[in-house]
Amino acid sequence: MRNDDSLNTRLIYLHGFNSSPESQKAQNLIQFIAKEFADDQEQGRLDLHVPALPHKPARAIAMLENLIREETAATVLIGSSLGGFYSIYLAQDFPCKVILINPLVTLQHDASTDFLGKHINPYSGETFEIVQEDAEALGQMEVTEIKHQENYFLLLESGDQVLDYRLALEKLPQARHKVIQGGSHRFDSFAKLLPEIMQFAGFSLDRNHAVTADEMQDKQEH
Repeated sequence: MRNDDSLNTRLIYLHGFNSSPESQKAQNLIQFIAKEFADDQEQGRLDLHVPALPHKPARAIAMLENLIREETAATVLIGSSLGGFYSIYLAQDFPCKVILINPLVTLQHDASTDFLGKHINPYSGETFEIVQEDAEALGQMEVTEIKHQENYFLLLESGDQVLDYRLALEKLPQARHKVIQGGSHRFDSFAKLLPEIMQFAGFSLDRNHAVTADEMQDKQEH
């Protein structure tokens, strides 16, 4: 149930590099919302988007900008890894809440070149290539000073073997954050933190609202 149903909320999940809406975290989110927030979806208070992002950074950003501009609903971005990098970039121009999951926050030491080369998407089997032009486009998206850090919720696992979680803490010192010891780049704690993630997005699992008047009367009589 939404904390304040005066505004509709559009929740957009941005998966990481060479990932997919079929990834575990994306599916966990889809299933959790379908189970716990079905009424909010049916009544138009919550609109969930889990797009398959283009592999090319410029195309991915263009698609996401168009998606955000489509409606006047409040936007919440959930970005994982490279999706977190995109989320930070987008949030500089679009007012929204941002939830970052083991995010890429900086391209130190020209890390954009790490994406260069041919890749095969493990979900679709699609083959694609990231070229220097793509790396340069990604480099142009890096945000030096992140605005409105109070709108960010940073979720990190210290066992991330791909990205140093401390870089995110340094980049977003004013953001709300939670650091889980251990884990991995996949962010193993995602499923169990979904209630907290949704609460930050403006929704809560208030079980009291699920109790009917008849149930309350029955409790009083016993």
